[in-house]
Amino acid sequence: MRKMLVSLVFLLSMTTFAAAPSPAAKAAFEKGEAALAAAKFEEAAVAYQDAIKATPGYAPALNGLGSALFKQKKSGEAIAQFRAATEADPAFKLAWFNLGYAARKSSDFPAAAQAYEKYTALDPNDADGFYGLAESYKGAGFNDKAITAYETYLKKESRPSEQKWIDKARESIATLKAASPAPAPVAVVVAPTTVPAANPVATNPASPTPTPAPGGNIGAMAARKVAEGDKLWAEKKYREASFAYQDAVNGNPDDVESLFKLGNSYAVLGYYSQAIDRWSKVQQLSPDPSVKKSAADNIARAQAKMTQSGGGTPQEQNKAPGTGPVAESTRTQARQYYEGGVQLITQRRYGEALNYLNESLKLEPALTVGYVARGSTLIGLRRFAEAAVDYQYALKLDPARSDALYGLAEAYRGMNRNDDARAYYQRYVASNAADVRPELQSDARNKLEQLR
Repeated sequence: MRKMLVSLVFLLSMTTFAAAPSPAAKAAFEKGEAALAAAKFEEAAVAYQDAIKATPGYAPALNGLGSALFKQKKSGEAIAQFRAATEADPAFKLAWFNLGYAARKSSDFPAAAQAYEKYTALDPNDADGFYGLAESYKGAGFNDKAITAYETYLKKESRPSEQKWIDKARESIATLKAASPAPAPVAVVVAPTTVPAANPVATNPASPTPTPAPGGNIGAMAARKVAEGDKLWAEKKYREASFAYQDAVNGNPDDVESLFKLGNSYAVLGYYSQAIDRWSKVQQLSPDPSVKKSAADNIARAQAKMTQSGGGTPQEQNKAPGTGPVAESTRTQARQYYEGGVQLITQRRYGEALNYLNESLKLEPALTVGYVARGSTLIGLRRFAEAAVDYQYALKLDPARSDALYGLAEAYRGMNRNDDARAYYQRYVASNAADVRPELQSDARNKLEQLR
């Protein structure tokens, strides 16, 4: 089952083209289809490119080129072509399916889910689309939506040959239903009931994180932000909860409850080193042995998770990248992905740019400009916390860069961490680095005025 990436083949006659192919484009496309069917992927890519040159915006050829590139393990380039096909013809079902499949195999689950949502709306009778949608929701952490999509798949799947996938769907439903309300990657320890009198925290045994006790002295704004974070956490909006907890910490940097919960939210999002930093501060601030033990247990689990998974990306571990040599051919390929990503950023095609830049940094993990560019992409996607991690890592690699200073200021402003934003705007304004841009210094001054 699980449809593999395909070109048109049997669906060609059913497709409505946004751009009618010229005879030359159609001939080249048919040549590409034949080469793809014969597993001659490079030859297929050349033929599809010829078809696109003959008729720009020819959606089936763009989709075919994506298939040929994906078969060559060029996922980032393939995704860009599939997306281009959907833009050329938004009603082109097959391109949406292929986009979802390629994004899912690249672990870009939110993008995959969006593509499968489009596909299942266009073809609500195809069980395969709902299976892919369910897998994407599960990968993105949207468990309730995943369960619904799996159940829809089971209602629509009637092929005896698909029993393996029917069983897998049922297993996934059972696993997701049995999961705790807040399925954090790190098992979060509930803070104990006894905490310093200045920072009271009550516990709810049914809750994965501490719940604030009424009458706490962390300040009205900070208490409101903690309550807001708790509400978002209960709704499984972990990233938004992290912003609220961060605001609470900004209001009172020494509040144990806010720091503990901010660590929890970072752990859920996979930023283990940041979670460890917050729990370490809890250990330093709290005189209560049971609170210290709760934080220590979480730190141990986070460290074990990092070791088990290989640590994720090096910047998430706050580690330097590998210092071994990079082959010149690999370096060249990394720069090509980087340049393609930058070009997509200028077109505001941030989702595609992210795929390119991810590929670039896999090939050359010490490419400082890659982290800066990816930070800009993440800001374009409003993923400010992740952008800040990339900009911080770029500064660690090259402390003399000014563009990362400006990027950090923008990321912190997006998170409403205004004190941090001001600090980095000021550093950018005062910078004499070679890459400083006068127009951005002027912009930074204006934003400093706005943040006063």
